[in-house]
Amino acid sequence: MTPDLTYRALNAGDFAALHAMASDWSIVRQLGRWPWPAQEAFTRNRCKPYAGDGFVWAVCLGGRLIGTMAVTGGELGYMFAPDVQGRGIATKAARDAIAHAFEDYNFAALKATVWVDNAGSAAVLRKCGFTHWHTYYDQSPSRLPTLTHSFRLSRDTWDRLRTAAQ
Repeated sequence: MTPDLTYRALNAGDFAALHAMASDWSIVRQLGRWPWPAQEAFTRNRCKPYAGDGFVWAVCLGGRLIGTMAVTGGELGYMFAPDVQGRGIATKAARDAIAHAFEDYNFAALKATVWVDNAGSAAVLRKCGFTHWHTYYDQSPSRLPTLTHSFRLSRDTWDRLRTAAQ
């Protein structure tokens, strides 16, 4: 059973928990734009409500920040503490974020990318209805050029999947 999650905007009080995640190589190596080694100023800049096109949620379990889930500019992204991975939490939070993005924003489709060695994240995307459509080399502040899989999910596909599940 997936635990009850709560979502809210990030705030300055999230710094310690978020910086702990940003200081864990097993997490940051899977992210596209976070620096390595972790930089306090970068993390502090993320500890505030998102003001762009979309949203960034603090994902909490029992009042504890366990990760983040976002749809920004039509792209889904997330990170979770290692001790909560593999429990269905990312999939539940992703489904909730996708529903919110399609219901409250004018996205015709969402996209997501994962490094080729991130099978767990690719599985989350597939469970949510995303399909692979493109592979290319990309790099991030924490990686050399690495094969990256791009996924996408149209609003129509999402609506069909949700209708079929009811």
